[in-house]
Order: sequence, then C-alpha cells, then structure tokens
Amino acid sequence: MSVSFNRLLTVIAAVAALCSCSAPKVYGVRLSGEGVDLFPDSSRVLVFRKGADIRFDDPVVSARLDGGTFNMSFQDSVVRQYELIFEEDMMDGQIQVFNFFSDRVPLHFSFGSRYGKLTVEVAGSRDNEELYLYRNKSTEAYELVDSMYYEIDRWLLARYGEDDWPEEGSEDYRAVMAMYDRTGAVWDSLQAQSRYDEWERDRLMSHRTLAGLSAVASKISVQVQLMKMGQRDTLDAFYLGQFEEYRRLYPDNDLTLATDALLSDLERIAPGRPAPDFSAPSLDGQRYRLSELLRGNAVTVLDCWASWCGPCRKHSRELIPLYEKYRDRGMAVVGVAREYDSLDDMRAAVEKDGYPWIQLYDLDGAEGIWNLYGLSTAGGGIFLIDSEGKIIDKFDDTAAIAAWLEANL
Repeated sequence: MSVSFNRLLTVIAAVAALCSCSAPKVYGVRLSGEGVDLFPDSSRVLVFRKGADIRFDDPVVSARLDGGTFNMSFQDSVVRQYELIFEEDMMDGQIQVFNFFSDRVPLHFSFGSRYGKLTVEVAGSRDNEELYLYRNKSTEAYELVDSMYYEIDRWLLARYGEDDWPEEGSEDYRAVMAMYDRTGAVWDSLQAQSRYDEWERDRLMSHRTLAGLSAVASKISVQVQLMKMGQRDTLDAFYLGQFEEYRRLYPDNDLTLATDALLSDLERIAPGRPAPDFSAPSLDGQRYRLSELLRGNAVTVLDCWASWCGPCRKHSRELIPLYEKYRDRGMAVVGVAREYDSLDDMRAAVEKDGYPWIQLYDLDGAEGIWNLYGLSTAGGGIFLIDSEGKIIDKFDDTAAIAAWLEANL
C-alpha cells in the first residue's frame, strides 16, 4: 500500500512540475526616465501595447511626471513590445513614440536635446539598448545638416526675432539663401538614408536580436501599407528573407505573429482573390451577408468607412455622384462603418452625408471586418468587387474608381 501511495505522490509531483513549467511566469517590468522637462506641457506618461489604438484603448500603465522624471511598473508574462507616449503629445497630435521591450531588466530613459532635436538614450537589457541603437543610428547621419539648420535658425532669431524675416532681395536675405544652399549641398553629398540602410542590413544579419526583429517587422509593415495605397508594387526580398530567419528564432513573439498576419492580409485581399465574405448588422436591424449583397451586380464598391474618419467620409460623399451615374449600369455600393461604443455618430453621419446605399456596421470590432480586409483601425478603405465576387483592386481615391467605371461599365 505504501508503494502505491509513494507512486501516487510521485505522479502528483510530476504533474505539478509540468504545470508549473508550462504556465507563464508573471514578472515585474520597471521603467524610469529623466529629462522630461524638455516637454514643458507634459504632465503624464502613458504606456500602450504595440499595435493598440491609442484613441480608444486604455493604457497598460501611466504615471505622473515629477520634476521631469517618472517611475512606473507593470506586470507581464512574455517579452513583447510596448510604446511609451507623453499624454500632451498625444492630445496635440504631435505624437513621439518610444518603443521598448517588457523584459525583467529595469529600463531607464534619458531625454536630451541636440541642435533643437530630441535625443534619447536608454540603459537596460541588451534588446532594449539595441532597439535604441537602431533608432539613434538612423538619425546620426542627419546631425551635420541638423546643426547647420540650427545655426541658421539661431542667426535669424537673434537678428529678426520669432515673427520676422529679412526682406526679399536684401543682403541678409541673400546671405540666408546662400546658407540654405550650402546646407542642401551637404545634404545631397551625405546620402544619409543609403548609409543607414547599408548599416541596418549588415546589423540585421550579424546581430539577430529582438531589436532586429522589430526593425524587420517595421520595414515590412511600412511596405505593406504602401502597397495597399498603391504606392509600391512588391515587398523587398531582403527583408522578407530576414523575416524568415527571425521567425525561426522568435516564432511566438508578438512581432512575428503580427507580421505573419500582415502578410496573410496582403495575400487574402490581392486583386483576383475572392472577396472575403462576412455578415454584419445594418442600421435597419437586420443582418446581411456580403456575398448575398454582391449578387446581380456588375460591380460592387465595398466602402469601409467610419463616422470619426474625415478622409473616409470625404471619399464616401464623393461616391454618391458616381453611384447616381452608374447604378443603372450595374454598380452597387455596400457601406460598412467601424464604430466605437455606440452607433449615434454613425446615424448622424449617414443622415448628414446622405448615403443612398445600405449601411452595415462593425461596432467595437465585433465582426472582425477590418482585420479580414487588412485595414488599419486608423482609417478605412475602398474595394471594387466584380460580378464573380473577386477583388478587382483596393482604391484610395474616387478619381481612380471613376476612371475604372468609365472604362468598364
């Protein structure tokens, strides 16, 4: 009996050990900073998860600034990327984001100023220090030009004050123009961006850190957005290749998963692919499926907009005369609004702008339509879908849509 009991204890201990190993271990993340008095209007510092919508999502942690310094802490269970933002910067729309990783090593920010530009140094883990090596190296090559512009600004301020300027054609005016010309010539000779790009590529291959993954993920994210806006045709093969290498090292990191999702979005909404189907409620209280609304139309415009997005509403209003002109030739429009908290603003926008087509909504992201179509929470997008339910293309202005309709309907 005692043998069986001992075996039972052994099994229980083994199971407990297995559970304790597999369960994520929560640890404290400690942040501090100094030199924040460079931001005289700031009173609070906020931390958001990377990728959060800072207009609507709550910060993970925040702290009051005291004499230009701050101290804060929060808990995490895996190393992931966060964004530190000063509250007044966010309110003014002049957002400066300071990324960091949530590891166990305390992280200290030291803010400063050089040539009228903000500088930041960090002391912390290898990954966080490497992250700021990338950030600071990207601006290093520009410092000579920054210093020249800084001296011009100081000369003008001392001679003319804040709101004045030398009279055009005067000796001082010609002197200032000559200084700007010299600065421009130095800028042209620096080839600053290409120098940084060369350094970055070498660094990415020789130092495979989380900071390197962050740099690769950021590069791919920017290129994906440019492709969605029609400003770029393909992704850079170098960064795609590096991402494959970093994925093997950090398969479960949030940056890897987010980049995988971006690339999947890009493939899913490529021209010629079937338009991702979804169902969503409308303002009339019914639920509709996109595939049903597409039937019988020569072409359908899927207008993803939001009541709070000024450019989206401008594009939506510009669709109205196109709809009136081409609807008898088989054009239809399906609107989907991405709203937060309530539908009051959406109803007011529909009434004010006078959209004559069906309006669905995705309240608080419950329907997942923005993710399905690879859209940013900061805006919307317009897709043209053919009679077979395949994506023709994504458009960023109604002039391009008008040209397509004129040529094809």
